[in-house]
Amino acid sequence: MTKMRMLAATPILLLLFSASAVAHGPHVHGKGELEITIQGAAIRGAFRTPMESLLGFEHLPKNDAQRKALEGLRQQLTLASAVVLPNAEAACLPRMAEATSSLFTGMAKGEHSDLEFRFSFECGVPDRLTSLEVVALNQFRRLSEVRTVLVTTKGQRSFAVKKKDPKISVTP
Repeated sequence: MTKMRMLAATPILLLLFSASAVAHGPHVHGKGELEITIQGAAIRGAFRTPMESLLGFEHLPKNDAQRKALEGLRQQLTLASAVVLPNAEAACLPRMAEATSSLFTGMAKGEHSDLEFRFSFECGVPDRLTSLEVVALNQFRRLSEVRTVLVTTKGQRSFAVKKKDPKISVTP
């Protein structure tokens, strides 16, 4: 696809990217889904995973330890870098981090609860952006794999990122 066609398709890809939050894959403990769009200096992403993969439980907290773990996670997710970290040379600054879960609102029903985390960065030197590290794989011991879709002006790729190699190359 030519660069001009890719740029023309970007709004459509972003629309699909936003809509996919509604129609994500199955609820599988230990697994997550990550969608990243890079356009110019902007990095935007969405991460989804069962809360069990992050906390070890996905029901409303039953004791002080679980309440403390949930509040710690909520605080951690105020940072865009809680899930993904761009390489330092690109001088990317966090712009937005938004975490939603029925556990955060106290409205969890049934046995399953998921996290939906949206984030964005703005890079000061976008030409130096070469990689993103999925830091969530090292921060949450129960999270073992993140299915990833990466969309850039150079194309789209889909792949799995695992604990042993948590880096994503953003160059083809």
